[in-house]
Amino acid sequence: MPACESAAMTDCRADGTVAPVPAIRLRLVVTALTSAVVGPVLLLYAWLLVWYSPEITNPGGCPNESPSRGPGNGTLVWVLACAAGVAGALCLGIALARTNKYRGWWPWLLAGVVILAAGSPAVAGLPAAAWCPPLP
Repeated sequence: MPACESAAMTDCRADGTVAPVPAIRLRLVVTALTSAVVGPVLLLYAWLLVWYSPEITNPGGCPNESPSRGPGNGTLVWVLACAAGVAGALCLGIALARTNKYRGWWPWLLAGVVILAAGSPAVAGLPAAAWCPPLP
């Protein structure tokens, strides 16, 4: 009987051997530390998306939009920031769900961090995109 059949199925490698306990602990530590850092970032994303929602801050866009200034309602910037936040949260959720598996947990963790980092320019641009200058 192979060693993998007698052990818990979450500790099995693809070749049928059992993963050592330090590898499992290392995965848990890396995932917990990443979650501790990314959790507040996701909360910041959510707060900024609610605070600078185009429906809340500026319904209907700016009446004095110009081609040089671009649209003043920030809908595109908001949608990009929302997409990055949702995709990052989804990737991190999948990474947390797959932490006990030997393979396939770290690409999701890395993808979530990269997506959130790539979405940070859109999040940083939310205040400027949502602000509508007053009428002269």
